[in-house]
Amino acid sequence: MRHDVVESDESRLAPDGQCYWDGLLNDRAKAAIAKVSSAATRLDLAGEDEALSMFARASAELTLANEAAIRRMLQKNPRLVHIIRKHEGGPAVGLFACLPLSEFGAASIANGQFDGTQPDPAWIVREGEQPAAIYEWLFFGPGLYLKTLPAIGRLYRSLSADGCPVFSRGSTDISARILIKLGYLEANTVYPNAQKGFAVVLPHNNDAWHSLLKRKQTEIRQVRSFEDLAHVISIRSATYLAEQFPLYSEEFDGNDFCATHLVGYIDGDPAGAIRIRYFGDFAKVERLAVKLEYRKSRLAFQLVKAAVAHVRRKGFTRVYGHASAEIAPFWKLMGASEMENRKPFRFANIEYREMGAELEPDPLAIKYGAAPMVTIRPEGLWDEPGALDWSNIAADPMRAQLMLAGSRKSAC
Repeated sequence: MRHDVVESDESRLAPDGQCYWDGLLNDRAKAAIAKVSSAATRLDLAGEDEALSMFARASAELTLANEAAIRRMLQKNPRLVHIIRKHEGGPAVGLFACLPLSEFGAASIANGQFDGTQPDPAWIVREGEQPAAIYEWLFFGPGLYLKTLPAIGRLYRSLSADGCPVFSRGSTDISARILIKLGYLEANTVYPNAQKGFAVVLPHNNDAWHSLLKRKQTEIRQVRSFEDLAHVISIRSATYLAEQFPLYSEEFDGNDFCATHLVGYIDGDPAGAIRIRYFGDFAKVERLAVKLEYRKSRLAFQLVKAAVAHVRRKGFTRVYGHASAEIAPFWKLMGASEMENRKPFRFANIEYREMGAELEPDPLAIKYGAAPMVTIRPEGLWDEPGALDWSNIAADPMRAQLMLAGSRKSAC
């Protein structure tokens, strides 16, 4: 972690050097900082005892976290609390504490689940880790806020060189108005679920993090373990079994262990699944399921696209499936069409139509004659080194000797 500091018995943020990231504060704030530059204060990293002593002083006027909670936070990251001094070596005149937030901590503020008087160590990153955002936990120093802003800006740069969102909350109406005048926004105008009273400033380069809290994260993964398969079973139980009432034996038909399964996760939750089976000149895409609470997402489209990409890489140029009248329009959107001269048919009390699609050949399809190590890599990870690739790089002499000693040749 970089600091604009002079290293001695403590870390000090000297009152010079580059201040806030570009775009964080407005022109009024910059003018105010320039006006008090000659009287700017400094921030010195506080030891635990000094930090607790200053918190105790501040708690006489403010509602703060208790000592045990503060100790837990400092145990995870000891660089949370700084002493305000008017000059190097001078007496303590105030306290500044900020929390370098993890993604969980930042999301807790954005979703209205944050209370600075009951801090959770899970909200913060450890010393040296990049924060997703910063929260101004406590400023205690009457009349010193503007004079301390330059040092606070340098502290923020030391925590995140490229910039990140900064959250704050005015403890009084006056301090809340000061934040808005400096360029902060009411947090709930950016993050609708944030509690009233929270404010935020966003650097110019903050689009990625801003979007992170507003858009759910979707991931498609191939099933590679029994736990992954349990995700498939839970999804299909919550959809097909719960909504269409088939027999268990009809839904779990004995084909799940001879198929490829893809699972779609939304914010880590197993939200949808699809199954692929393979025949002579076509692949069958089936058992597409998305849980009810995620059906307004685009997960169904993403699962089908991933399945099609998978079968194309395996060399298939034709896919086949069954669609009810309700779902047939979705498959048509994905490029499939009803097979000609084929009558609808029924199973498990539902009428289906046969659907098919012709695919463009994948120029990278794995075909007969492919490199031998490619064909023994894990399914779907043909461009990544597998365990057997590494066996040629980091061979274990002991295992080689055991194999030789135990072979039929050595036994003869």
